[in-house]
Amino acid sequence: MGHHIVILGGSYGGIAAMRRLSKHPEIQITLIDQHPYHFLQTEGYELISSNTSFDETIVSLPALCANYDNVTFKHRTVRAIDPKKKVILLNDGEESYDILVIAVGSVTKRFDCDETVYNYSSGAKSLRGAVKLNQFFQHELYKRLESDKKAKENFNIIIGGAGLSGVEIAAGMQYFFNRYYRSNALSCATLHIHLIASRETILNGMHPKIIKVATQRLKKLRVKVHTECRISAIENHEVLLTNDSRIPFDFMIFAGGTTTAPCLEDLNVEKNQKGQILVTPYLYSTSYHEIFAIGDNAALIDKKGKPLPPTAQTAIQSGEYAASNIIRTLKNRPLKKADMKIKGIAIALGGKYAAIDLGHIRFYGYTAYLIKKLIERLYKWPLWWLVSKGFRKIETCPI
Repeated sequence: MGHHIVILGGSYGGIAAMRRLSKHPEIQITLIDQHPYHFLQTEGYELISSNTSFDETIVSLPALCANYDNVTFKHRTVRAIDPKKKVILLNDGEESYDILVIAVGSVTKRFDCDETVYNYSSGAKSLRGAVKLNQFFQHELYKRLESDKKAKENFNIIIGGAGLSGVEIAAGMQYFFNRYYRSNALSCATLHIHLIASRETILNGMHPKIIKVATQRLKKLRVKVHTECRISAIENHEVLLTNDSRIPFDFMIFAGGTTTAPCLEDLNVEKNQKGQILVTPYLYSTSYHEIFAIGDNAALIDKKGKPLPPTAQTAIQSGEYAASNIIRTLKNRPLKKADMKIKGIAIALGGKYAAIDLGHIRFYGYTAYLIKKLIERLYKWPLWWLVSKGFRKIETCPI
């Protein structure tokens, strides 16, 4: 068939689509990403809380793609997409396509604030953001270890958003600090993590049992949870909440939402209010049949028409369905409606403690932690095996 398929983004969805499409040697695939790695966002909380190193949370895209004869990886930045000409404008040229798969995910939504605040704040969705957070916390710990005066100073961390990411980061960081202070004979009262929840509870929309367990765990760890309020302003290292409370802070973490990736802002296709690309049940754009959108940057729904949350599992499922429908399109076969669903939610709650909701059963504690780690490893270990094979291929290639 000789078709050229371009996948924008080495995300969970992008990799899932690439691996399924690569099984058809007659298709030429180009995977484009602004980073040479796939960041395992589901393990970002461990990197932030110093429970793992950054190299444990990435998968090399060049080495992964080297396993497939019909896949080319390009480390490029996407400037814009011209759907009428079927061209992608890159930082060093352009790339044409027959079919395009958009899998660039989303970026952290941040408050409007001055440059000074940006130096003491970060999102947690990217590797850069997670490493920045980790380095800042490590530096603060070091200062307190070296100085008795610094050790007695209060240190406030604001986490804006009490969804899955906010709760995991709050629990992971507080657990790490509590353990650190105990082992170094410092007072854990000097650290205050403030978790800001806009709704009446954390983890809004999840099962009441999971909410109760997570709330109790945060309380035990001494995370300060502020419910039914939002951050209305940021002034001179102090946040003003909608309930008129003021909290001084040393560092802020944005975990309250996402927004469109910059390269999609000017893309002229139908989108929803969040900037996500509207797709048909077959996952191609409602504006262009040759553009498929998957993962966070797509307005994904289940069979009942209910919006699906932006998770790794929905991204992977959408990538696989999109790839299957691309193959069906090229072979002139009827397309298949996507049937995506949340099979379960696993939440890390600091240390070797987690909560899991499988819909029909819920459990928490050490057992849930072990299952969560197993799920993570079952995803990344096969990719790492492919990466190790890919590196050997790259090393044996003639220069």
